Amino acid sequence: MKTLLVLCEVKYWHDFREGLAKVGVSFLGFDKKKPNRFEIDQLVAKADFVVMRNRNVAHHSVQFAKEACKATDTPFWISSNFGLETIIKQLSQTFPDESFESTDENKKSKRKIENRVIQKQNYLAESAQSKESQNYLKGKKKHLPLKSALKDYKITDDEPDFTKLFKK
Repeated sequence: MKTLLVLCEVKYWHDFREGLAKVGVSFLGFDKKKPNRFEIDQLVAKADFVVMRNRNVAHHSVQFAKEACKATDTPFWISSNFGLETIIKQLSQTFPDESFESTDENKKSKRKIENRVIQKQNYLAESAQSKESQNYLKGKKKHLPLKSALKDYKITDDEPDFTKLFKK
């Protein structure tokens, strides 16, 4: 299991921490306005790879981390803008013998999510069909004047006997 030190704004740490945990990488973060060289040296010593974002991070922290990486032969990468996918790509390029694929649990959860989506689509299709049929049934109106006028007539399902009708 590799350890990654990220020097960037704290607001990105939650996304990085979760995403890196999914691929089996532990996370260290640093974001201080007034960095201490000793703190950065300790963090770099714990890390296997260092990623630095020089935008909105104190310039001295990047400089201290770069010097500490060179002193300890720790691989590092500096970029102005990056995301989780870019970090994983850099890790896989730096450590080609390691696999930074998501674990089997994540694949299973993706399948579960796909099944849920399919079930939801089926449910929505069924509900749309039932609403259409309900709309037709709701269209029945009671014709009370017609009903009262035809009250005396009885309708049967038997076929009429035309001979009796025409004899009259």
